[in-house]
Order: sequence, then C-alpha cells, then structure tokens
Amino acid sequence: MRQCPPASLSLDLDNKWAYLRAAGRENWESCDSYFSLAISNIVDVLGPLGLPLTVFLVGRDLQRDDDVQSISAFDSLSKWEAANHSLNHLPWMHTMNDDEIEREIGGTHDLIVSKTGQTPVGFRGPGFSCPGEVLRVLGMLGYQYDASIFPTSMAPIARAVFLARTKLEGEQREKAKKLYGGFAAMRNPNWPYLRALPCPERSDTLDAAEAKIWEVPVTVLPFLRTPIHFSYLTFVAGYSVAVAKAYFRTALMMCRLFGTAPSLLLHPPDFLGCEDDADMAYFPGMIMKRNAKLEFMTWALTLYSQQFAVSTMHDQVCQFSPQPLASHA
Repeated sequence: MRQCPPASLSLDLDNKWAYLRAAGRENWESCDSYFSLAISNIVDVLGPLGLPLTVFLVGRDLQRDDDVQSISAFDSLSKWEAANHSLNHLPWMHTMNDDEIEREIGGTHDLIVSKTGQTPVGFRGPGFSCPGEVLRVLGMLGYQYDASIFPTSMAPIARAVFLARTKLEGEQREKAKKLYGGFAAMRNPNWPYLRALPCPERSDTLDAAEAKIWEVPVTVLPFLRTPIHFSYLTFVAGYSVAVAKAYFRTALMMCRLFGTAPSLLLHPPDFLGCEDDADMAYFPGMIMKRNAKLEFMTWALTLYSQQFAVSTMHDQVCQFSPQPLASHA
C-alpha cells in the first residue's frame, strides 16, 4: 500500500471585524460576526472527509460568548488543534514593543486555555509578521512551532494590492507598508525547519544550542514560489474553475516531486459566497456563489486528502522532530 507524504491543514479564523479594519472601514468595531455560518460550512466540508484542522484563534473573538459557542463546532471534526493568532490581529507586530508583543501572545494563550480547554503550542503572526521578540515569547511559553513565514515571490505584489484596496490612512498605512515582507521572503525554506530562539528561557537546563523552535511555513508552489493557499485558489476559481483545478493539481504534484511536506492555509471567506456578506465583496474569491465555492473547496480538499496524509500542524511537527514532543492537550 502506497504511503502518503505528511502534510497539514490550518485555518486562520479571522473574523469579519479584522477584515473590515484592514480595509479601513470605520464601522469595523460594531460589525456582526460571520462565525456561525462560516464555521458551519467549514465543518460540513471537512467532517465527511475526516480531515483534522489546526485553527489559529484571535483572542478578541474568545471574549464573545456567541463566537466561543460557534468555535465549539470544531469539536465535531475528527481532530482539531487550537493555536494562537494574537489578541487583536494587528498585522504589524514588527512595529510593536516587547511588552505589547507579550500581551498579544500571552493574552490569547490564556484565553485559549480557558475557553477551549487546550494549551496552544503554535503561533502565526497576523500578516505573517514575526519579529525576533515573537520567537522569544514563544520560547518562554514553551511553544513548539511558529507558522508566520510565507515564502512567496508575490509578497510585494500582494502588499501593493492590499494598499490599493484599503482605506487605511496615516500611521496605520505606514505600518502596513511592510506587510508580507519583500522579495527576500522567497529565500526562506518552503518546508518545516528548525529556527534558533533568541534566548533559552523555557528551561534552566536548555542551552543555546538546544533553544530552537519549529518553523512551519505556509507552503507555496515549489520553484516558482507562487501562492497555493485556498484564498488564492478561490480567487482564480472565480474566473475559471478549470484553471484553478489545473493549478492545484500541478501544485500538489510539484510538492510530491520536490519532497515538500505541504502545510496549506484556509480562511473563513473560502467557505462563504458573494450572497452571504456584501461587506466582504472586496476580498479575493468573494465573487463566487456559495454553492459553487463549496463544491470547489470540497473537490480541492478531497484531492489533498487523497494525495497526502493530512494532520494538524502539531502532529506534522511531531513527525519531523527527532525527539518526542509534549502533547498540547
């Protein structure tokens, strides 16, 4: 029997307010939540496929009982892992001081423990922002992996598109000019690897040589380094489903050919149609009707599960680690 290569699947559970704030909308704080519909659709697609999922949670949403109730629907999946996506989803952690970064990560860590019963061991920075102080805090909290690297050749293009669409002004617009990194981002590895921590604060017995953390990049197309996360795929599918399917098939084939253990990324709008939320019309992929998008997502995730042994990100890291890692539950 053929053994499938290891892979993982994650979801950045960014709520509507985070997208509207990024777009510079003044009413972002008072907008409604789309969690109930989006999470229901996600579970309906992943559940029958038996796919596990790592969910990067924003602390702000864990302070609302209705959103916490919606998040509990992930309990019906075969397995899900709660991970840390910061407290306020500010996509410019590279501009924060050390105390602010510690509050963003530590505050969400505590909320995840109290609201889900899980102890997170993974972090992803909003906007793929991960300055050295983030790694120091992750090491202090005993985290086992970071997932803030997006090694794409299209980072400057993605940033230019974001700045063209957003209404952010002044200081926030200046901060956003460093989103996603530059062309240098594509020089990062496209597979899980170990990174050195700034200082070994996790244990009195941990020396500098052992102070490391796994980095699990958001996988891009080998060689060309173009995105293959699902928001990009649904954007392409909005114009041609045939082209999107051909591109995804090629991407998975290239991952197998180059021995790349993929870690693919989902967002809630990947499971919402244009009729579901007019405020999200600006987001890539939101020109598709819900049924058509869910049909495409089901096809893509089925193909992914057939060609790779998909796990949570923690389980994927455990497969690569030379030493057993502690359970996060």
